[in-house]
Amino acid sequence: MVKRLFELLGLLTIAAGVYFVVIERTKVNVCNATAGKYVGFGVTPACQRVVYAYFGGFILMAVGAMVLVFGILATRKAAKKRLSVKKPSLASQYQLMDPKTGRTPKS
Repeated sequence: MVKRLFELLGLLTIAAGVYFVVIERTKVNVCNATAGKYVGFGVTPACQRVVYAYFGGFILMAVGAMVLVFGILATRKAAKKRLSVKKPSLASQYQLMDPKTGRTPKS
């Protein structure tokens, strides 16, 4: 249950990051176009808030991807652990032998 919660949290974080990147993309383009004589070399103080939100979206997407991968790997590991039989059950040890004599029954 917790693993699925991590997967959902990762997807939500990625979605929030994509939202910030898409919304702030046009604002960043406008700031870059009106930055003055230093276009492409830096960010004016007026545009810093926009750029912080824009790069914050990329950070959210990266963190969300890591959380999603962690959740998927944890789910996969738990599924492998459930399917693999490391120790046979006590009942399966005596299926092909007589518990009193220790010999296999003859057909």
